[in-house]
Amino acid sequence: MAAAMVGCVLATAACTGTTSSATNTAGGTLKVTAGASGPFTDNFNALIASSSSASGFAAYAIFEPLLQEDFGSGKTRPWLVSSYTWGPDGKTLTLKTKEGVKWSDGETFTAKDVAFTFNLMKANPAFNAVSLPLTGAEATDNTAAVIHFSKPAYQVMWWRTETVPEHIWKDVQDPVKYANPNPVGTGPYMLKSFTPQAITLQKNPYYWQAGGNFSTVQYLAADSSSSMIANLQSGGVDWIGTAGIDGATVKKLAPNTIDYWNTTINPSVALLLPNFAHAPLDQLPVRKAIDIALDRDEISKIGTAGLNAAVESPTGMDVKTRGDMIAASYSDQKYGKADPDTAKKILTAAGYQLGPDNVFVSPNGQRLDFKLTVPTTYPQADLFGMTRVMVPELAAAGIKVTVKSEQQQAYVKDVEMGNYELTMRTNGERPRCTTSITGSSTNSRSAPPPERGPSSTTSGTRTPTHPLCLARMQRRHRAASRSRAPSGRSRRSWSRTCPGCHWCSPAVPECGGPIGQLAGRRRRTRTPPRCRAASTPSWSF
Repeated sequence: MAAAMVGCVLATAACTGTTSSATNTAGGTLKVTAGASGPFTDNFNALIASSSSASGFAAYAIFEPLLQEDFGSGKTRPWLVSSYTWGPDGKTLTLKTKEGVKWSDGETFTAKDVAFTFNLMKANPAFNAVSLPLTGAEATDNTAAVIHFSKPAYQVMWWRTETVPEHIWKDVQDPVKYANPNPVGTGPYMLKSFTPQAITLQKNPYYWQAGGNFSTVQYLAADSSSSMIANLQSGGVDWIGTAGIDGATVKKLAPNTIDYWNTTINPSVALLLPNFAHAPLDQLPVRKAIDIALDRDEISKIGTAGLNAAVESPTGMDVKTRGDMIAASYSDQKYGKADPDTAKKILTAAGYQLGPDNVFVSPNGQRLDFKLTVPTTYPQADLFGMTRVMVPELAAAGIKVTVKSEQQQAYVKDVEMGNYELTMRTNGERPRCTTSITGSSTNSRSAPPPERGPSSTTSGTRTPTHPLCLARMQRRHRAASRSRAPSGRSRRSWSRTCPGCHWCSPAVPECGGPIGQLAGRRRRTRTPPRCRAASTPSWSF
């Protein structure tokens, strides 16, 4: 998902952000629009994947994961868990929780909360967005939780689990339907007020980390990227997150008040996903044909305006920075140009016939005519922009695709309920600082200078309320006398799974295998497990 200020724009390979420093002095209010998802929904159930986007991603400032991922170094940072140990068979995970952490209501955070949360996930499959093979969990004391799995679970993203307080949730009758209107978390902020147009957070007095934060963060709703940018330009918002917009382009709108910079590499993979419940997408020749018909370079150059570089390896990993982690059987494989002729040959060999309207028909009479459901705007990638290249490329191979563009909340609901044929999403990661756009304030005080770093190859962001982002922004506000953006552009990478190997994304359980990967790298050293077909896959944002 990116960052900035009118004052700062935070952007990723898939999005950008912006802020304004007119009123954002230390201890002041930061106004944020993290994505164009329309009016907010009053749901802060941290265990429901769609609730974060429905609440404008404000939940990321209230709840925290067990570990934080640092994609620049390829490592994880201790967060609510200070250390962890796997059993020899990969079926037992012992977590050592950090001491001194409190919930925002003042109660002590313990390993019992962690065990309780994993047991909630086991009892309620709707909470288990990454398909952890859970069999149970228990706390052996206040600082140690043991999680049990039915099979080795090294590769499944347990560390992204956002813990909920047992002392509150144990009395909830229906956890899945619970909207959690007064959320209690361990994050730097807590809910102050809610309306469909604005979510206001105030500083958590019990937060366990030191450092100066804005005393108030306000999330403002928006319906489109253009309205977000206009609001930034007018000073109505300090920080925005928009997908597929070059920071340099936004800067030109108000060069004296908006600037941008790049921070560390933040890999992610955007996926083109089939719903196996909709034949003939359950047929391998169809998925192979779709895979071969798409041109990653063209999608990168045209679909993302050159903001994202095409990934070369079918694994989705950057061969320059992660080449040593690619299995030998895939190390020499490279993607080429779109090959519609080969795609047609694959379909013809499987018994498909090209109709008079240049659309293939299956032996059972089913036309290769699919709807591709995507969000109008998406905080991790410009998925809609990519479809403008994909649709004609697939048409050249005899595959008709019609794009169904929806607001974020409608899109999430349709995907979670399996109401789609093809869809796109990123496999995501914890929000993090990536490309930022900053600017000076309207009262002529200059915006903070950027921290220089490598070009971003990302599709996810750290939300502006993340304590590291806030502390960095405040240091810049206090010390800045002038601002200059570094050279280099935010890049996103595009990759694809190999045609014969349809793998599950860790964040997309039982997806039936992604056809394509966009915008990112995989840190995987083993051959991924094969997917099981599912009509209602679950997405985790």
